[in-house]
Amino acid sequence: MGQLRSCVVSYSDINFKHSVEVTAETLYGAAVLGIKAMNVPRDRLHLLSFDVLVKAPEVYHSISGAALGAWLARSGKNKAEKDLKERLHELLGA
Repeated sequence: MGQLRSCVVSYSDINFKHSVEVTAETLYGAAVLGIKAMNVPRDRLHLLSFDVLVKAPEVYHSISGAALGAWLARSGKNKAEKDLKERLHELLGA
């Protein structure tokens, strides 16, 4: 993504589909902001998949909680990515 964009983040559980609109710079950033806004329990992340609809122009992505967790656990490739991962860890309460 690279610039701030409006995104709709959603996931489904047994009974409902949950979604929230957030503004983020990256796919992973949108996923974490959505998870935080919807109060998804951290211990359930690896069991879920999150859909991210990026608006204007619309682009649809799907990411598993396990893939998000693995990405967050890896070292950042550069200072910008390290800073982003640090902010996202803080948002998730890690």
